Amino acid sequence: MTKNRLLDLKNLKFELRDIMRYDDVGDYFGNTIVAYDFKDDIVNNAIFLHEFIEYTLIKSAGIDPAMIDQFDTDDTAKEKFPKEYALYTKFHAMANVIEKQFVENLGISWSEHDKKIYSANVQVAQSEVQKISDELHKKDPSEEEIQKSKRIIKENMEE
Repeated sequence: MTKNRLLDLKNLKFELRDIMRYDDVGDYFGNTIVAYDFKDDIVNNAIFLHEFIEYTLIKSAGIDPAMIDQFDTDDTAKEKFPKEYALYTKFHAMANVIEKQFVENLGISWSEHDKKIYSANVQVAQSEVQKISDELHKKDPSEEEIQKSKRIIKENMEE
């Protein structure tokens, strides 16, 4: 469990990305909330809203966001941390309710939105992404190492 239970709202950043840490359209870590860029403001904002709500609930419950990465990438993590996984699924469902209300209030069908999200071909750069993730979860992350990995990811995506 993490000791800091609040998001640092003064330094919170929202980023659109063309490449993600793993095959998911939304992500959060440190003071950053990330959405895969769908080139559609409504979809992007819906993802940001979902991730903000989920991240706020995760942090408020004292769950380390790195554990959520494990739930998203390691099938055995659910059994290792059943209490935290139960809270995560609850918080994810709550974020979905708000995301659904958001898109439907803008006149968009939830099923169409959901289909777009889940059929996205998310671009992922695994090894360098893992390096960035590992660095960001350190107490004092090295901006130099993060930038180096970002350059490598960008170069690989342009090939």
